[in-house]
Amino acid sequence: MKSWLPMADCVLDELVRRDGRADFRPFDRCLSCPDQSRARDAVIRCTSCDPGYLECEECVKERHPRQACHRLQRWNGRYFEVTSLKEIGLVVQLGHADNSRCSNPRPAPDDFCIIDVNGHHNVKVMFCGCDQAGAAGTPYEQLLRRDLFASTITEPGTAYTFRLLEHYHVQSLQGKVSMYDYYESLERLTDKTGTKIVQDRYKSFMRVVAQWRYLKRLKRAGRAHDPSGIAGTKQGELAVPCPACPHPDINLPPNWEDVSDDLKYLYMLCVAIDACFRLKRRDVSSKEKDPILGSGWGYFVEDEGYQAIIGGYGSQDEVSTCSGFAAMTKANLKYAKGYAASGVGAVVCARHEFMLANGVGDTQLGEKWVNMDVIFVSSMIRHLRVRKIISYDIACQWSKGLLTRVSKFPSHLQIPLPAGDLKYVIPKLHWASHERINHSKFSLNFVPGAARTDGEGVERVWWGSQSAANSTKQMGPGGRQGYLEDVWGHSNWTKIINLAELLRRRYILARKMAALQAVAFKDMSAGLLEENTARWEADVSAWEADMNLPDPYIVVKTGPSESQIKQTIAKEETAKTAQPGHIAKDKVSDLGFVVTALELEESQARVQAEAVKARSDESKLPQLLELRTSFRHRVQKFQALQATFTPGILALLAVDDAARTDIEEIEDIRLGIPSQIEAQKRATACPADILSIEARLRDAQCRDALQDLRNQLHAQHRLWTLKKLHVRYQGPNTRARTDISDQGVRVQRAAQKYRRARRAKLALVGPGPWEGEFRVLLDSDIRAVQDDDPDAVAERARKRKRPGPSEGYKTTSWIWRGGDSDESGSYEPVRVEWCKLRARVCRWMEEERLLPEEMRRVLAFLAFQEEEWKGRIGRRTDVDETLQEGLSAYAYKQAAMRRHLRGSFRQVWLPLIKAAGVELGPDWAPVPGYVPRKIRRRYQHKVTLEIVEEEIVEGENSPEDSPEEEEGAAAYRRMVEADLADVDP
Repeated sequence: MKSWLPMADCVLDELVRRDGRADFRPFDRCLSCPDQSRARDAVIRCTSCDPGYLECEECVKERHPRQACHRLQRWNGRYFEVTSLKEIGLVVQLGHADNSRCSNPRPAPDDFCIIDVNGHHNVKVMFCGCDQAGAAGTPYEQLLRRDLFASTITEPGTAYTFRLLEHYHVQSLQGKVSMYDYYESLERLTDKTGTKIVQDRYKSFMRVVAQWRYLKRLKRAGRAHDPSGIAGTKQGELAVPCPACPHPDINLPPNWEDVSDDLKYLYMLCVAIDACFRLKRRDVSSKEKDPILGSGWGYFVEDEGYQAIIGGYGSQDEVSTCSGFAAMTKANLKYAKGYAASGVGAVVCARHEFMLANGVGDTQLGEKWVNMDVIFVSSMIRHLRVRKIISYDIACQWSKGLLTRVSKFPSHLQIPLPAGDLKYVIPKLHWASHERINHSKFSLNFVPGAARTDGEGVERVWWGSQSAANSTKQMGPGGRQGYLEDVWGHSNWTKIINLAELLRRRYILARKMAALQAVAFKDMSAGLLEENTARWEADVSAWEADMNLPDPYIVVKTGPSESQIKQTIAKEETAKTAQPGHIAKDKVSDLGFVVTALELEESQARVQAEAVKARSDESKLPQLLELRTSFRHRVQKFQALQATFTPGILALLAVDDAARTDIEEIEDIRLGIPSQIEAQKRATACPADILSIEARLRDAQCRDALQDLRNQLHAQHRLWTLKKLHVRYQGPNTRARTDISDQGVRVQRAAQKYRRARRAKLALVGPGPWEGEFRVLLDSDIRAVQDDDPDAVAERARKRKRPGPSEGYKTTSWIWRGGDSDESGSYEPVRVEWCKLRARVCRWMEEERLLPEEMRRVLAFLAFQEEEWKGRIGRRTDVDETLQEGLSAYAYKQAAMRRHLRGSFRQVWLPLIKAAGVELGPDWAPVPGYVPRKIRRRYQHKVTLEIVEEEIVEGENSPEDSPEEEEGAAAYRRMVEADLADVDP
């Protein structure tokens, strides 16, 4: 840019020079006239052609018989003014491919308008009415054969060029350009001043674009080649399928149903279900005014049947009691007023993020079960033979009674859903906001066969679709469905183009992580007793076979709670009172005295927190005064009890200034709880029974405070997620932030209670094995279970790595791993961490084995489609020779496209497959007619390998590395370098 800046004056001059005749100024006579002695004045310039000399009107007219949408300018002696081909006498004759003159031309309306990418054009058009009219077709057909799409069938007055429709089609899909803005830009290209009247063709443009989208989808699905025509289109036939997913009889081996149980995951379909409430539609227009073209032929379910089913269901209340995302619990309240559709629900391919055929439906009042049930069943009709993993953020609730609900649907939707062939899971990020009890069976980290699927792909699909939300919100039912169908079709096809590189990157990472996690698991197991790991292996294997067994991935809490400890001590004290000679000290028991002390300590913390707030907000002083007064009164009553139960401590407090009650800030007083007394004085100042009771209660307090901390962190994360997904506008955002702030106070209160209880326990019993369960709580430890270590996140950010949470990479805070030792002497947290590490190894190994199979399926699917397109050639016998040639040409082109994709995909993967030693089957055979070539993925591939390389370098030669780890990293580096060498520069 700096080197260009000195040239700015020169460039500006050249831009202005073009407003005159520039270098062609000396040529005032037309150089195109055949007889230069009689050459006419050169006054016309075509701005659509390449720059050149000016020409006369006749020469321009003769040169533009097939370029009726070019822009002309006329030199009036001072400047160029706008003119047109119509003004200089150009007539566009249709129906005569050889440009011969029509003996009986039929004029189109005088204001006939053709709209092209460069704006509106008034054109003189003549239709054929001579003896060739039968072959030329109707005026509508004559326009089509000239690449002009008329706005109406009878007496057309407006036509759009195919070039324009194709241009807008791509812009709307890739750039999500709204139809209104695009049309407005055409009017600006026609007249930038706003002083001329431009014919308003916006409504016809909307209609033609809808028809164009519809026809393009039909053409790409091969409906023009089918003798049954458009009417024979089947449900979901216009959708672009995922070639990497299992499709029986297309891309699966013949024996796929007979493989052993440990390999069945290779032929399992993973789908994800979710709803997007951004893709709303206002209650405008109607199906009569804006009909749905090809309802049920693509991604949306068939509309009439869908509406008939959900119309029989009323409101539903509290359909989910587990998930914190409130998608279902607010189904009847969520921004539904004034909308015909509050959003869309969808079923997508979870591993490759393809929209599934008949896997989308409108939601009317939130995300109700009936909506999602119908959408799910409709999308699964063509996938009945394969096993399925079904990911849904409320799968734990939705899966209950699904089969019963489906049994009440119409007969064509009562599909078989064998319970043994379905596995319900919760997306990884959403799973963290569910309960832990009995929820490991819904975790993609622990379910066998899930590989490294995260289930969150549907959210990424919504991210790619939400840019279309503003455009579709104001559309009618037909226009909206047509546009969204087109968007998702384009998205699916784009993913096919990038599929080889996507799977390749995943495979490189899977090979690395499978090796590293296996080494880590081996090292951890080597440091444990073999009988323990054998028992744990048996337990987790049994759980994987029957997930109704005890969950091996949660810490079994063997320690009693504070309430249970109080009950136990109460029974013990009751037994003491029945002994002969027992005399009660007071109307309060020893347990009651200690409990009063701990409750007073909790109140003191509350008053201290309010005092901090009052320092910055004096309006809270009256409230603080009442709290202090009440607390002072309770302290005085407690000191009266101390005189009875711990008189020695009361004597120590009498000479301690920190224990005085006649101070203003009474919340800072030393209460004199036994654990607060110095160790050398505690034994003589406090009875042993009181010390024992406090020590037992402090132990339970630590346990309960940790559980409360986990609960509060869990609730805080749920509030953050709810705000992010569902809260809009300033007022609701402010209230949501207030709720989150209040929840943060509760988190800190629980953390402070744990720290007080731990300090007291340490003072009472001293250091010991109990510190393995109750560790020192740092600020960095106070984080949700799905949050990574903040220091690790900061380190990755510093190295420009993505810091996203993942079970496969993250470090969970120790507060989520707390537990007690069992009878074998091992720690529950160790058992759980061992099980989790085993699950990580299994999932990465599944991923490493699954990815080559998915790539093989892609190659087989493309080969199937190639043969399918070849088989369409000549199927129609009711067409003339010209149409037959067009049908054959299109089929050959589509077949060639699949063949070249298959060849390039094989070229991308073959070096990696050979390096990994994977057995090559017939699907990996060379592609006939494909010539290997340099492929444009050097940069992308290099960046991917740089990321992997960086991770290897970071882990190499560190003091903590075992020889096995160093050897594994070195071997992987050699594989990466060899792989990079196989890529053409």
